[in-house]
Amino acid sequence: MVESIWFVLVLVLLAVVSVALVLMIVLQNDLRATGRETRTQYLTPNYSRAAGFRLTSYPDNELVILQRYWLIDESIAALDYSIVPGRFMTLFIAKQGKMRFPDNYYTEVFESVEQYEISGITVTQSQKAGRRSAVYWTRDNFEYLIYSEEPEMNMMNGLAYYFVNNTRAEKS
Repeated sequence: MVESIWFVLVLVLLAVVSVALVLMIVLQNDLRATGRETRTQYLTPNYSRAAGFRLTSYPDNELVILQRYWLIDESIAALDYSIVPGRFMTLFIAKQGKMRFPDNYYTEVFESVEQYEISGITVTQSQKAGRRSAVYWTRDNFEYLIYSEEPEMNMMNGLAYYFVNNTRAEKS
């Protein structure tokens, strides 16, 4: 009798745990499907504890002014920049295969997509005249993306060389 009670209790406990796991999976998928993301602001670009990497080199000077460090969904670093005169851009960095492009990044809205090399690295630049612009590259098992909603004319061309040559991440 006591054995059958324990057996029923274990079955009920297993059922409760199974339901909880299914709910967690459904809620996690629902969260991603709605486009919601979690952003955690950092004081330095060291995401070792949460994402397993840190930035060892990144642009920051009197014309390319770093404003904030973020970690998106515990896997994608995002650095917000002000570009003199009065433009804005974000640098995204993630381990290979973890990059998720911004919600307003639609490949079909770009009028031109071209590939070229910078210091031996293949770069893909996507542009829509006077509007969105993005530059994507990979290096040492990391993906990089610089993205701007309203860049100055040819701003991204110059920034591509600067960012590709001066941005590095490493696993920690």
